[in-house]
Amino acid sequence: MKVLQVIDGYSFGGIAKFIQDVSNNIKDIDMDFLTAVNIKDEWINLGVSRKTIKGKIVFNYRLRKFLKKNKYDIIHINSAVFLFSFQVAFIAKISGIKKIIVHSHNVPKISKLRRVIIKILNPIYRRMTDVHLTCSNMASSSLYTKTNDVILIKNGIDIDKYKYNEKTRNKIRKELNINNKIVYGHTGRFDNQKNHDFLIDLFYELQKDKDSVLLLVGTGPKEKDIKEKVKKIKLKNVIFLGFREDIEDILSAMDIFIFPSLYEGLGISLIEAQTSGLPVVVSESIPEEAKISNNYIKMSTFNINEWVNVIKGIKINKRDNAYKNAIKNGYDIKTSSKELEQIYKGGNYGV
Repeated sequence: MKVLQVIDGYSFGGIAKFIQDVSNNIKDIDMDFLTAVNIKDEWINLGVSRKTIKGKIVFNYRLRKFLKKNKYDIIHINSAVFLFSFQVAFIAKISGIKKIIVHSHNVPKISKLRRVIIKILNPIYRRMTDVHLTCSNMASSSLYTKTNDVILIKNGIDIDKYKYNEKTRNKIRKELNINNKIVYGHTGRFDNQKNHDFLIDLFYELQKDKDSVLLLVGTGPKEKDIKEKVKKIKLKNVIFLGFREDIEDILSAMDIFIFPSLYEGLGISLIEAQTSGLPVVVSESIPEEAKISNNYIKMSTFNINEWVNVIKGIKINKRDNAYKNAIKNGYDIKTSSKELEQIYKGGNYGV
């Protein structure tokens, strides 16, 4: 069986990482990854078969040609952008793909006009596609006007990998020269959604009266802008780590995880951080499914003083058994992989 995983993102973010982990846990299905834009360096050496179709104007033609040539049994579209998902599903349908799976992983801002378009096209979209998935109840609204047959598949992680490790913590902190500091952290691509501007303003206030550092993991279109902002306001102790394959080690080195996204379908980074035992402070836009521990604080506004007061009041607790929360809440990648494998092999899991 051959499955094509279609991802509309340009970088190796949480969605791509989840699908890659799924592919590693399903041994008897061949999976290829297709992105709609250039594949960046983050994808290299990650053990997946990578394809790219470039050019928005001729995308439909190239995708049709690609599907006719490669003969996939299933296409799994991982996108919360309705028009992109609709477009890929249509091409897959006329190309004779046997099963078309659509999967919402996010809650992007949608204008009134686009909401009307989604409502008009949704009945056609539903008839073209066979299985409708979501990573959270909130994310369903991006692709579906009806949710009676939408299946919730939790974006699981490799829990053993993200367990807190004291030895690794000490190693990373020594390498980064951040011993004896309060370490705030964030992982995520640099774009408007992740709200790095607010995060930098927040850290500017946090670091005034404490010996602290901010670790930023990720790459993206706003990375240069954020670096320039840090330089302009003369903010010290911000460390840009870029793309890392050892995020679990970086999480062990952190003390508090800050996640002020403007919107999220789930926020896999939050599951990873809580599995590592980190207290997390998040914006109101985060779905309830992301809360898997008691060290989870949701802020109702973007008032910096309120965030500062809350963060300063956080107590750092022992982290050794925090991974059990991920298991208890169903975020084991083995579980997610089994559910998707069942769908791929013929069952409409959960319906």
